[in-house]
Amino acid sequence: MIFPEFRKLKLLAAALLLAVCMLPAGICRAEEVQESAQTETAAEETDTEESETAAEEDSAAAPLSAGAGAGLSFSGLNDVTAVPEWPDGPEVSAESVFMFEKRSGEVLFSKDPDAVSFPASTTKIMTALLTLENCKLDEEVTFSHDAIYDIEEGGHHYEFEEGEVLTVDECLQFLLVESVNEVGYALAEHIGGSLSGFADMMNARAKELGCENTHFVNPHGLNDPEHVTTARDMALIMSACVENEDFRRYASQTSVKLAGRVIRTEGFSKYTNHHLMLQPDSEFYDPDVVCGKTGFTSLAGNTLVTYAEKEGMEVVCVLMKGLSDRFNDTKLLLDYAFNDFNLVTGENVSEIFPDVYDELGRGQEDVEMPDLALMVPDLADETKLSVSFDPKETDPTEEDLSIGTLQFSYGQAALGETNVLLTDEAYEVWAESRAEESIAAAETAEGESYAEETEIFGWTSGELIFLALMFVMLVVLLILLFWLIGQRIKWNREIRRKYRNRKR
Repeated sequence: MIFPEFRKLKLLAAALLLAVCMLPAGICRAEEVQESAQTETAAEETDTEESETAAEEDSAAAPLSAGAGAGLSFSGLNDVTAVPEWPDGPEVSAESVFMFEKRSGEVLFSKDPDAVSFPASTTKIMTALLTLENCKLDEEVTFSHDAIYDIEEGGHHYEFEEGEVLTVDECLQFLLVESVNEVGYALAEHIGGSLSGFADMMNARAKELGCENTHFVNPHGLNDPEHVTTARDMALIMSACVENEDFRRYASQTSVKLAGRVIRTEGFSKYTNHHLMLQPDSEFYDPDVVCGKTGFTSLAGNTLVTYAEKEGMEVVCVLMKGLSDRFNDTKLLLDYAFNDFNLVTGENVSEIFPDVYDELGRGQEDVEMPDLALMVPDLADETKLSVSFDPKETDPTEEDLSIGTLQFSYGQAALGETNVLLTDEAYEVWAESRAEESIAAAETAEGESYAEETEIFGWTSGELIFLALMFVMLVVLLILLFWLIGQRIKWNREIRRKYRNRKR
């Protein structure tokens, strides 16, 4: 009876032994799977980092071309006049012309804009700008001997004499309305100490404004072969000037009638602004024109700088080397700007770019584009208008609600870009959602942290339980083996005893 039971126990022991032998193989396989998963995760992270790096490099290698308006990212002005199907603009007689929309920075018309020209009395807008930046309006300016007599023949104004005293306020009215050369000279001495000192200030300021081909040597613009500028540079100067409310007030004044201080006590004559587009009784009058400055010398010919506004558009137009029809030319150019272009802002962007909110993935009520300003031709091919969104890598905050940048294009030409901001209400909703996500992530991280803490010598709790079971099975196997050996010995003794009894 003992032998059959012994055979069953041997089979059970063999099975336990086989399980124990498979233990190392199972552990090795588990380690291989774990290492494989870690390797795949690391590879995915590496691929993601490489993709992000490549995207950043591509973005850096292809900068957006755009204009110089407020809120847009520009390098100089955005000249898209060479884009196919872009309006050609009117025919004008002036040899050098430059016109751009100030808010967007888009160039609307140019004709040899960088040709070096003599500015004549349009020089005085820079003189006025420096005066407003360096003087108080009630300061008194005394006219020196040089201010009266160091003026070329034909440029002297008969009512101004040596020793006259005017306030800066009065000087600016005479400078920009009647274009008195002696006033420019007196202001230059008052501010710069000398003509050359003031000219240095003029050139330094021009450089700050981005002028590249301008060199001033006097404050009034009378003939000098070294006193030069370009239509483009003068447009940049005018753009800075009209940002000063006092400048706009003086340069838009249609006439001036002032009393004298020291010499001409009976008062000066009444003078009218030479810019006829400001004069209501002129055939060239244009209600959209805000301010400007005329100029003429034998070398310069007719020059004209004009600033006009209409329906949110702010247009600066400069003509150099013009003929007597400079006002007609300017009228044609302004009509072209205001009638043939649409100003795109955050309020009407979806009318011109209907896919803009789909691109953002947000509704119109969730976002704002307060700095958006683009000029798009009225007859532009709608199929060539496109918009793309570049989301910001960092989250918005209460101080910075920006979520990314919208880029606008017409075919291959970049029209500009603008920051997109969340509204206060949309930010509150987003912040609440993000807070909930953070709580959930924290709970998940806590669970993962607990799982990591249960690891001992690199083994997880599951692996440790498996090892414990295998250890118990090994102990049981050893006990069975010892028991079987004991039974074998007992069985052998019983056989020998029976054998001896038979012999007896």
